Amino acid sequence: MNQPLYRRVQDQLIGAILRGAAPAGSRLPSLRRLAKDLGVSRITVEAAYEALQAQGLIEARARSGNYVTRHAAHAGAPREGHRGEALPWEVRLAPCANPARERMLAQVFRNAGTAGVTFAWGAGDPALFPVDAFRAIIDRILRRAGGAALGPAETQGDPALREAFAAYLRKLDLAVGADDIVVTTGSQQAIELVVGALVRPGERVIVEETTWPGALGTLEAAGADIVGVPLDEHGMRLDALERALGQGGARLIYTIPTFQNPTGTVMPAARRHELVRLARRHGVPVLEDDALREVRFGSPLPPPLATLDPSGNVIYAGSFSKSVLPAARLGYLVAPPKLRQWAVTRKRSMDMFCPPLMQRAMADYLESGQAMRFWKKISRVYAARQRTMDEALARRFPRGTRWRRVEGGPVLWVKLAGRVSVRRLFDDAVRAGVGFAPGEAFFVAPADQPYIRLNFAAVEEERIERGIQTLGALLGAANHEQEIAT
Repeated sequence: MNQPLYRRVQDQLIGAILRGAAPAGSRLPSLRRLAKDLGVSRITVEAAYEALQAQGLIEARARSGNYVTRHAAHAGAPREGHRGEALPWEVRLAPCANPARERMLAQVFRNAGTAGVTFAWGAGDPALFPVDAFRAIIDRILRRAGGAALGPAETQGDPALREAFAAYLRKLDLAVGADDIVVTTGSQQAIELVVGALVRPGERVIVEETTWPGALGTLEAAGADIVGVPLDEHGMRLDALERALGQGGARLIYTIPTFQNPTGTVMPAARRHELVRLARRHGVPVLEDDALREVRFGSPLPPPLATLDPSGNVIYAGSFSKSVLPAARLGYLVAPPKLRQWAVTRKRSMDMFCPPLMQRAMADYLESGQAMRFWKKISRVYAARQRTMDEALARRFPRGTRWRRVEGGPVLWVKLAGRVSVRRLFDDAVRAGVGFAPGEAFFVAPADQPYIRLNFAAVEEERIERGIQTLGALLGAANHEQEIAT
């Protein structure tokens, strides 16, 4: 690691102190003398001495020089830290998530920006983000409001943004007002707030198998007993859900009924009605994650679960991170009054409030109608890119590979043919300049599953062709090796 020159001088002096070569009370060389001995500038030595003084290892005496303090030898090297061994209190840290999933996700994000073609991303194309629109909006807000736009905001959320969210949700037939909404740092924080309020260690939570890794990580950190319910082409299977509910003890159902992540399925209206009735009959609340609704290129979508349950048993979370600006990290939570107040209080202790300037900009963007025009534009682009990926998969991937075209969202869920190790494929693909999301991240218990998630929305069509061709060649070679081995 490259260090500033003064830090290297500082480290040499600390080493001399710890070895006893510069004992407590001893006078250090003058700035000029040490600079000459080390072949560095006087300014470099002066900076090193100032850093040691700040750490309490040496003291400057007027017209005398710099001296090693009495406690310096016992203070150690403050910047050295530990090198891999856990400190005693670190051993007591509770596990925050499944280690296998975390290692895999860390690798995905680390390689997402370095791969020549990456299908790992879970949102849209950064090249299409409405940068110019937000630049103009933010400039207008700053001219109008000045520093007030950069000051604190209400923890529940900027009133203008909550009203803009409520107006949008009323178009989905949700009977909500601004006071019913909590603005959150993306839908991920909404999930964390609900889980924190309702779930205690050891309590059961029912999820779709497969599902969003962010929700799984939150539930694991809460110590939940996670029960996976299988999916079919219409979403969560209600026969399996009923069996899971019949076992008793469930505290929450988490579901993504619209463009389910990672499979992209859309739950039809009839099944939504039945799910709501089933949950209410068993007295178990539903957390509906609706973060991907805005980008669609198929038939009209069924209404949210929350519109089908006037009792409030469905807690509704959404976000504009994936459909507008990921960096905005703005989502919302619609919940019954007591839970809503709990969420506001808890959020106040987490991050106080979401960024005020971005809240105001998002409110303006939604109110102006620009969001609707943007969603129509990117829906056309992403539909074309899905067709390109669909055709490329049919040409390039081995026979027996399975996937379904989706009616919206950014990804395809692909089941690979043969007995391919996806972990090995991932490493081989990264070396070949292609990234993707391994399927194991989306399962309750990660293992080397024969699934991969491919993002078509964030990749131009020519790069889709190139990336799928590379993956197809790697899969062909892997299947050939398997045939030879058997």
